[in-house]
Amino acid sequence: MAVYFTFFTAYISMGAAFIFFLVQRGSVAPEYKTALTLSALIVGIAAFHYFYMKGLYGDSLPLLMEAGASQNDIARKTFLSIINFRYMDWLITTPLLVAKIPLAVASGRKIGGVLVALMLFDVLMIVAGFIGEQQLTPTGVAVGPRLLWGFISTIGYVGIVYLLFTTVRKMAESATPDEQWAVKWMSIFVLTGWGIYPIGYMVPAILPDANLNWVHLVYNLGDAINKIGPGVVLYIAGHRLLMEQQAAGKRSSAVNESAPAAV
Repeated sequence: MAVYFTFFTAYISMGAAFIFFLVQRGSVAPEYKTALTLSALIVGIAAFHYFYMKGLYGDSLPLLMEAGASQNDIARKTFLSIINFRYMDWLITTPLLVAKIPLAVASGRKIGGVLVALMLFDVLMIVAGFIGEQQLTPTGVAVGPRLLWGFISTIGYVGIVYLLFTTVRKMAESATPDEQWAVKWMSIFVLTGWGIYPIGYMVPAILPDANLNWVHLVYNLGDAINKIGPGVVLYIAGHRLLMEQQAAGKRSSAVNESAPAAV
C-alpha cells in the first residue's frame, strides 16, 4: 500500500508542478521562459507516465495475490513490468532536464555544443541502463551482462557531471549571481539526486532476494524530487532576475525624468 501511495503522490505532485510552471511563465525574466516551459513539459510527461504506472501497479497486485504469489514474487513481477515504463519516461524527460541547465545561462552565450553533448551523454546513460535491465535469466538476473551495461551507462552519467562542473560552470562565471545560483543547484541535483538510480539498478543483481518494493519507493520519491526541484530552482532564479530587471528599469526611468530638459 505504501508503494501505491508513492505512485499516487508522485503523479499528483508532478501534475500540480506542471500547472504551476505553466502559470508562472509570466513571473520570470524573458530569458527564463523557455527553460520554465521545459520544466512544465518534463513534469507533465512524467505525471502522465506515473498515472499509467500507478494503475498498472494497482491492477497487478490483486491478480498476483489471487495466483498465490509470495510477497517477494509480487514485488519482483510488478517491478519488472513497470521498469520498462520508467525507462520510457527517463528517455524523454532526462535529456530535457540536462538541457535546462545551460539554458539558465544561455543569454548572450553559445550553448549549442554543450547542449548536444549533454543530451547525447544522457541518451547513452538511459539506453545502456535499459539494455542492462533486460539481462535476465529464467531464474533471475544475468549479473555479468547487467554489470557491463551498468558500467557503460555510468560513462554517460560521468560525462554529464563532468560537463556540468567544467564547461557549464565556466560559462556561468560571467553570468548574474541568480543565474550562477540556478546552475549550481541544478548541477547539484544531477550529482546527488541522480545517484540513487545506479543503486536501484544494482539491487536486483547483488541482492537477488531483496524486496524490490523498496526500489519502487526510492525511485518514486527520487523522480518527484529530481524533476520538480530543478524547475523550482529555475522559477526562483528567473523571478529574482525579473524583479531586478524591473527595479533597474524603474531606476533608469527616474534618472531620465530628473535630468534637466535640453534648452
